[in-house]
Amino acid sequence: MNTQSIDALRQELWSKELMDDVMRDIKSVLPFVGEDSNNIVQVSRELGKRKGDTETFGLVTRLSGSGVTGDDELEGNEEAMSSYSEQVAIDQIRNAVRLKGKLDAQKVTYDQISKARENLRMWMKEFHIRQIFHKLAGVTNTTLVDTNGTVVGARAAWSNTPDYIPDADEAAGTGARYLCADAGGTDDAGFTAADTMSLDLVTKVATRARLANPKIQPLTIDGEDLYVMFLHPLQARDIRLSSDWKTAQENAKVRGDKNPVFRGALGYWSNVLLLENEYVPWLDVSVAGNSFRGAASGTDCVIDTARALLCGRQAVLMAEASNPEALSVERFDYGNKDGVAISFIGGMQKAMFNSLEFGVFALDTAAIL
Repeated sequence: MNTQSIDALRQELWSKELMDDVMRDIKSVLPFVGEDSNNIVQVSRELGKRKGDTETFGLVTRLSGSGVTGDDELEGNEEAMSSYSEQVAIDQIRNAVRLKGKLDAQKVTYDQISKARENLRMWMKEFHIRQIFHKLAGVTNTTLVDTNGTVVGARAAWSNTPDYIPDADEAAGTGARYLCADAGGTDDAGFTAADTMSLDLVTKVATRARLANPKIQPLTIDGEDLYVMFLHPLQARDIRLSSDWKTAQENAKVRGDKNPVFRGALGYWSNVLLLENEYVPWLDVSVAGNSFRGAASGTDCVIDTARALLCGRQAVLMAEASNPEALSVERFDYGNKDGVAISFIGGMQKAMFNSLEFGVFALDTAAIL
């Protein structure tokens, strides 16, 4: 006998549609999200098929051997692959809206439950995107705010605490996966408002990523290898105002459908696709701690700072578990009031290979409102 109600079936369908919509929303803001390794964010849904609280991802670097020539013996001279694994723990995140009641619903012309679903979908999209950038940047500062003063770091350590940029690298202004616009580092008095984002810095970071060991592996898009750099809007502003931006525009790819400049991208430089994104971490030094790591920890920044992120393959790993009740509608007060809830079970983490970021290079620049 069928014991599942029509309402239960509808909610299960809504849950599936909701998470599909959330993933589409994420891809519209942060492209290169998918299940294969040729993505900035690699997604695994294996925990949707089995029980477990962690997902293991494999990270493999390029082969570097010379091979054999002619009829030289290959057996016994095979090359071993250099590989590591990264485990991603899962957690649950939820939010809900409770509506006022039937009388209030009668006063408005829109469907309040549908509007609540839409608002919760947008909230979940923003949560996912914020998490991705926090993991990429190694943010653990729970008091981090955006340019409007709204706290955005409260859940920075959700599911997995990301590895932060080493203090010694920030103090030195350079590291294996890090560069500061000022050679003296973020805590140096020489780090001033003049140390803004520039195309020269894009070139430096891209070169460092290509020559790194292990190399940050580029994405392959339409047969071309490239990196993607995400810039905070203040960094994008500074590039647009720079003297070399006009030259960059003149030398942009041939205009057309495939030209990234005309597909919403900021531009294309040194085989790096530049994308402006408001979720790129920004640090207001008036907030306690003055560090992306948090109060009384890490190297303090002496000036408002944005952390641009140059990304290649498998920079962030995301595990998604089964959740047939991702969207739930409940009734309270003898059926007078409705509530709508959303939830996600999964986890995200920055991929690390032998204690180094596998797919991301961080760049700190001054970013003054």
